[in-house]
Amino acid sequence: MSHKERSLFSKLVGSLIFLLLPVLILSVYSHSINEKVMTRQIKQSSIGQLSTLAAQMDNIFMQLETFSRVLLRDPNVIEFQDMSLLNYSDYEQISRKKIIQDKLYLQVASTDWTQEVTVYSPRTGQTISTARGKTYDPVRLRKLSEGGWNFPSADDGAGNAPQLSLVTVEPYEAEADMSKANSIVEISFDRNNIVRMLNMFEAQGSGDVLFYKPNAASLASSACPPALLAEAISALGTARLSPQGDITLAAGGISYLLTYSEVASLQGYVVNLVPLSDILTPLRTTNRFSYLVYALLLIVGIAVAWVLYRNVQVPLRELVKGVQKIKMGQYKSRIPLKVNNEFRLIISRFNEMADEIQRLIENVLEQKLHAREAELKQLQSQINPHFLYNSLSYIINMTKLERKDAVLEMAYHLSDYYRYSTRVQNQQVKLGEELKNAADYLSIHRMRMNRIRYEIHVEKDMLELKVPRLILQPIVENALIHGIEALEDIGTIALTGRRIDGACSLSVEDNGGKMTAESLNRLNLLLASPLDERSESCGLVNVHRRLRLRYGAESGLRLSINAESGLRAELYWREEEEPH
Repeated sequence: MSHKERSLFSKLVGSLIFLLLPVLILSVYSHSINEKVMTRQIKQSSIGQLSTLAAQMDNIFMQLETFSRVLLRDPNVIEFQDMSLLNYSDYEQISRKKIIQDKLYLQVASTDWTQEVTVYSPRTGQTISTARGKTYDPVRLRKLSEGGWNFPSADDGAGNAPQLSLVTVEPYEAEADMSKANSIVEISFDRNNIVRMLNMFEAQGSGDVLFYKPNAASLASSACPPALLAEAISALGTARLSPQGDITLAAGGISYLLTYSEVASLQGYVVNLVPLSDILTPLRTTNRFSYLVYALLLIVGIAVAWVLYRNVQVPLRELVKGVQKIKMGQYKSRIPLKVNNEFRLIISRFNEMADEIQRLIENVLEQKLHAREAELKQLQSQINPHFLYNSLSYIINMTKLERKDAVLEMAYHLSDYYRYSTRVQNQQVKLGEELKNAADYLSIHRMRMNRIRYEIHVEKDMLELKVPRLILQPIVENALIHGIEALEDIGTIALTGRRIDGACSLSVEDNGGKMTAESLNRLNLLLASPLDERSESCGLVNVHRRLRLRYGAESGLRLSINAESGLRAELYWREEEEPH
């Protein structure tokens, strides 16, 4: 259906879209704001919780550092520096060492973390520790004393799990040369203490938790998938980290919010991985449901508009089309009764009115057809009979010359030609018969004038077409008399027939070379004017009027100049049209 035909439907749908569009835009904007607010709240909450965790870890490590420095200034530890060099009995040495060891065990018991505390005396090489097998190794201690808490990424080579260690030296300047130190305190603990702390934090919150230290092995909660841990470490390694912040991470097709907070004492970060897709899924589900409701409203609205269109505009459109067809002369046009509402009565009355109009017009047309048939017979009788006299003269001359074959050929052509021309009872003939008659006519003239040639090229399937009798002969006669008869050289007449887009075309061309644009304009004016029997182009006007009377106003004779400056006369009509 065209744009005009869809006007009511388009307006209804357009109005519905115009009403729903602002609501949809507002809904999309609201959903976007809700997601941003929720994401911001998640960030703030996660960073706040991580800050608390980082502060707890910093507090624990600061307590351990403070304890190690206090321990170095303990009188018993100071006495331990040269104990083996003093004149103490074995009992007194054991007693004083036991006092120091009790203080170490008291420190270990004061925290939830499993730890080891060791006191070294570089002067005597003696060691007091809460762990077994500790010996004084200045090279190892020198390495562990660099950079505060030491965070090894692998085991110690003996199959022991990596431990975090803090080595404190007294005096501080002796870190470069352990042999100059008075006392050394080493505090170490298993990294699983941090993992347990991360697990406890994860149990209270949401998402996975890890501890990240640049250029060192990272620790993660037990539930954190290794692939996610690797993605998080990679993202943290490429980002410029501030004391607190967040990063958006996509891993495994899931969007994560990665928040972090710095643990200054370890020069690392505690990191929380929150799956945004899981948290935002309920909100997005609500959004999709609202979009579905809007879509259903649009579909229902379109359906209502379609019902109105089918039951109101379509019947009105059919009525308008029916009126237009009656106006254009298509009196057989009727409107099918496809509706079952009030329009059915209107359409039924319209069809009855069209029946009556058709009946009255057919009566008038029948009378006009009789008059036209009489006019056609009158036009046919105007064909020039003078060439008969010339043909008989040719027969007489050939008889005197005793050219029997020429006499017989002329007689046959003349007989066929007049037999065909004088049958007025049947006004519709096959195109093949018309071409045969034209060939007889041209053959008669060719026998009289040897310089005349003719060619016939017509599509085979056109030979059975029904055409008005003697519709072609006047055109051929015009081409012969006014086109090539005065030529001194060989004159050629070409007849060509073909179909063009459902229409039929039969052209007659000559190589007379005398046709000019001025002459062509004069001929076209004659075709448009009433028939004048005194005109030299009476035959052309005759054919033109007969075609228009038979096939309608679009049919007729079309004149043009061909490549040899001769006249090209094209008979054009539509095969499917009913005769008028």
